[in-house]
Amino acid sequence: MLHAIILAGGSGTRLWPASRIDKPKHLLAFEPPQTLLQATVERISPLVPPERTWVVTSRVQAEQVAASLPHFDVQNILTEYVPRNTAASIGYAAVKLRHIDPEAVMVVLPADQIIKPASLFSETLRLAADIVAPSPNTLVTLGIKPTFPATTYGYIQRGAPWETSTNAFHVLQFCEKPKQNTAKTFFQSGDYYWNAGIFVWKAETILQLLSRFEPDIGLQLYLLEQSLGTIEETFATGMAFKNMKSISIDYAVMERAKDIVVVESAFEWNDVGTWSALDRLYADQMDEHGNLSISASILAIDSSGCTVRCDEPDHLVALVGMQDVVVIQTSDATLVARKDQEESVRRIAEELKKQKREQWS
Repeated sequence: MLHAIILAGGSGTRLWPASRIDKPKHLLAFEPPQTLLQATVERISPLVPPERTWVVTSRVQAEQVAASLPHFDVQNILTEYVPRNTAASIGYAAVKLRHIDPEAVMVVLPADQIIKPASLFSETLRLAADIVAPSPNTLVTLGIKPTFPATTYGYIQRGAPWETSTNAFHVLQFCEKPKQNTAKTFFQSGDYYWNAGIFVWKAETILQLLSRFEPDIGLQLYLLEQSLGTIEETFATGMAFKNMKSISIDYAVMERAKDIVVVESAFEWNDVGTWSALDRLYADQMDEHGNLSISASILAIDSSGCTVRCDEPDHLVALVGMQDVVVIQTSDATLVARKDQEESVRRIAEELKKQKREQWS
């Protein structure tokens, strides 16, 4: 039985000021009218029916997530009581699935990506599931063929082909976000993929590996599982998240496990992680100087490579002598940042919290 686990608990702080605590990235509509989360739910629907689709989100976002999915069964929205990164989120979902179906196979996917076409995405996931079916100890991940030497994505190095498949390969190693020169080497070699953070595996297998590599997480998940279906479940879930360490599934399992296969994915993939991602999403709307205006009126003088987005379409943004900056305007805040400093935008939310100016965070 194939189940979909959609991870929708992130805060998207690199997309401040549009992404906030009260309106996180996956609830934004970069391709209206659908939000990123709504598009993700629709994209997986040809492969996995709604009753086997689950959303994992944070306690502070649960109400908004439910409201954004009015036809979605609220029982399929799993709530993290405190944020503990993707290892805890995936482990929690795996425990719930194993309780329902000991043979459950999980498709794990983020809620904040733009993928086209949906039909090719489904075909790729079917191939991944077909690999897991006869090889239940195998972990499968999707790799995106790089189109430029990105420094904001993790990478996967492929090895020999998996059996007779021309699209699947054994994984040699996972590589974190590289420096520019390393990214160029990865890009030119042809043996590296971007890590899309999309996985297929048996719930039983990922729980065994979590227990092996992160025994403290494994213990908390075991205690949580004993409470499922009892009056203690809510309390036990809260205690498990409180006691679990915060670590990504990549660090916890993927960089340590041996039996991993990467499936080369040919669909269009856009991880809307920073504002510069809009340059690729709306490339056909750029002017001759590489300036991009989204829902905004723009006047650019001696300026190039700038990206402007406004919540108010009648708001004029005038640029003079600017190169490679983003200007993001909302009703109560404006961001101006150099594109080569976008990774530091997340520090704004941290600083606002530190200064107790949380109405803007």
